[in-house]
Amino acid sequence: MPTFSLVSEKNHWKNVGNCLKGGDLVLSPFEQPIEEERRGDPDQADDDQNFATDKNLCLPLEELPDNKKRVMNLAFNRRFRFFLDGSIRTKYVGEYVEGSLSFPLIVSEIAAVVIDVLHHKPEPTSFTKRLYFVFPHKDTNVISDGAYDRLVELQKTLAQEKSNTQLYFMKKKDIARDLRSSLLGAVRSIMHGIEYETATNLRRESKDWLVIDGAIRNEHFINLENTVGLAKSFSRKPSFRVGNKTLTLPAYMKNINEGERSAIFRKANPVTPVEKKLVFWYQRIRTFPPMEPLGGIVKVDMSMPKDKLDESDSKLVDEISAEIYNLRLPATYPRPRWPSMIYPISICEKYMSASFLSRYCLSQIGYELKNAL
Repeated sequence: MPTFSLVSEKNHWKNVGNCLKGGDLVLSPFEQPIEEERRGDPDQADDDQNFATDKNLCLPLEELPDNKKRVMNLAFNRRFRFFLDGSIRTKYVGEYVEGSLSFPLIVSEIAAVVIDVLHHKPEPTSFTKRLYFVFPHKDTNVISDGAYDRLVELQKTLAQEKSNTQLYFMKKKDIARDLRSSLLGAVRSIMHGIEYETATNLRRESKDWLVIDGAIRNEHFINLENTVGLAKSFSRKPSFRVGNKTLTLPAYMKNINEGERSAIFRKANPVTPVEKKLVFWYQRIRTFPPMEPLGGIVKVDMSMPKDKLDESDSKLVDEISAEIYNLRLPATYPRPRWPSMIYPISICEKYMSASFLSRYCLSQIGYELKNAL
């Protein structure tokens, strides 16, 4: 990643403003960035895409007494060496108006980091951070051809320079609901792309496993070897066949105690390549203070392309679950979602948070653009 220089980046921001000459930028009156998390839980929204239809019945791939298994205090060999997380800080700059055309303008800092815990001391081994201006593509008919063409030429220059500042254009086919929400969704897709790029460039031995924060819903991620997804937030849509009953997720998990895991599940009628390979289970890593049925629960996603699991598969899941349970300490209270947080992922979040521009600096980007108009 190129060395960050605020002076250089401010020049890039002014160049973006120069591309928008001929219009006007009505700045947002809010001093604080509007965080993406205010739109709801993005991690849960990611996992919802694994259950995007109304056919969300999941079947157990193993038989367990009382449909749960205790993993607390099980012996395990350490597998997890690397932990990957991505983060976003988004600012709604304002509304760009040119003649009869207009669109919301957002800018996002996107980061991804890998923490290595080989020597019992968490250390960053890979880090990427970029700042993206997200614009609608000209096929959306909300941006003039002149402004769009100038921005495309600027992006070519930024790409050649490998600048920290980049531009992204979202096509009409990718717009769902309103434009602003779709632009924010595009930012999350960019983050997942950076996460995948970081994971594939990671140098690791076959014995070194990787934990990715969040649910695995992408075919690229499901094909990574020795990798699991660990979701602190997850979809409420699946239902589970337990004996002759069909249970909702809260109904199933209310009987799972701390240090226990659920059965291993797969969708009853897998269709997509991800659904055919993906197995998942839930485990409770913390119960204090007293919590709701889904409090202190994590969802673990893993590639296991088998119709039936044997004893060695269940043993592997037991050991993975036991290691995850041990990684819950030291606790990260009172950080948000701390009941479902494992320590290395909390280190990832702190590292990325420290790398972001100050809120004041991020809020000034709009003024740099407007002054260049």
